[in-house]
Amino acid sequence: MNTQNILICGIGGQGVVLAGKIIGLAAYEKGFDVKTSEVHGMSQRGGSVSTHIRFGEKVSSPLISKNDADIILSFDIYETLRYAKDFANRNTLVISSGYGKIPLWTSTNKNDRISIAKIVEALKINFDKFLTINDKEIAVNLGNIKVSNIISIGLLSKFTDIEEDFWLKVIENNVPEKTKEINMKAFLVGRNREEIIGI
Repeated sequence: MNTQNILICGIGGQGVVLAGKIIGLAAYEKGFDVKTSEVHGMSQRGGSVSTHIRFGEKVSSPLISKNDADIILSFDIYETLRYAKDFANRNTLVISSGYGKIPLWTSTNKNDRISIAKIVEALKINFDKFLTINDKEIAVNLGNIKVSNIISIGLLSKFTDIEEDFWLKVIENNVPEKTKEINMKAFLVGRNREEIIGI
C-alpha cells in the first residue's frame, strides 16, 4: 500500500499522545513499517499538541509534509482549524470533535471570536471529506469522559487497512487494567457509529 499519513492534534490532556501510540502500534501489528513524531508544545498548560504517524511498506521520514495528510484526527475543533490549514489538502479526510476549548491565540473580545458553528461551516466548504463527532457527549453517555479520544480512534479505524482485531489488541494492552473494558467498548462505539455528521 501507499504510505498513509495521519496527523492527530488537540490540546494537552486530551490523549493525543496515547492516540498516536495506539494508531502506530496497530499499524505495526498489521505488519507495516511505522514512523511517528510527537510535538508536545505547551501540553502541560493546555497548549497545542500533535502527533505525526506514517505507515506503509517502507517509510523513511516520520514527519508529514505540508498539505500532505491523508487523515487529520482532531480532538478539538479549534485545533482542527489550526492544523488543517498547514497539513490538509482538498481530499484529506478530516475527523474532528464537535467541541473545542477557546484557545489562548483567540481574541479576548467575545465579539471577535470565531464560533464553532462558523468553523464547521468553513471546514465543510474547504474539505470534501469532513466529519464531526460528538465524542464528548458519547463518552459521557458511556460513563467516562476520558474515553472520548478512543471513540474518535474507532471512527478513524474505519478508514484504514487495519482490521478490528489489531486495534482491540493494542487498546487492551495499552490502557490501565481497570479501564480496558470501557476503552474497548468506546472504540467499538466509534467504529460502528452511523450518525456521524458529514460524509
